[in-house]
Amino acid sequence: MKKQPIILISILIIVLCSLCGFLFWKKYENQNTNRIFTQQKPRIEAFFDYNYNGINEITLTSLQENPTGVVHIKGYINGDEDLWIDAGLFDSAGVEIVNSAKEVDEKFLKTENEENIKTVSEIQQEKDKTP
Repeated sequence: MKKQPIILISILIIVLCSLCGFLFWKKYENQNTNRIFTQQKPRIEAFFDYNYNGINEITLTSLQENPTGVVHIKGYINGDEDLWIDAGLFDSAGVEIVNSAKEVDEKFLKTENEENIKTVSEIQQEKDKTP
């Protein structure tokens, strides 16, 4: 009879420890997501400012890792979730190019950039050259 309360208390402690671990992991994950969003949003905005017209708002929604290990930032523009964007973090430099829905190119792509969309690094190099 004395073993039953000990087993129940042990199970309760294990469940509580697991719950605390899960909550700490979610908090860490949210902080990491916010840090990446804060670091990469200016690069995404620079890409769209240079290559597109009429994009007023960029909303970042989630981070997803594909099977090859590349992290992608998902989001949308101008408050329309159908105008999705997908920015891959392929190296330590950060976002270089942003993939988007076909409608984004049709509506917002600058005509002079139709053949040659510049990456964020190319945009930064160009800005550094101009006085």
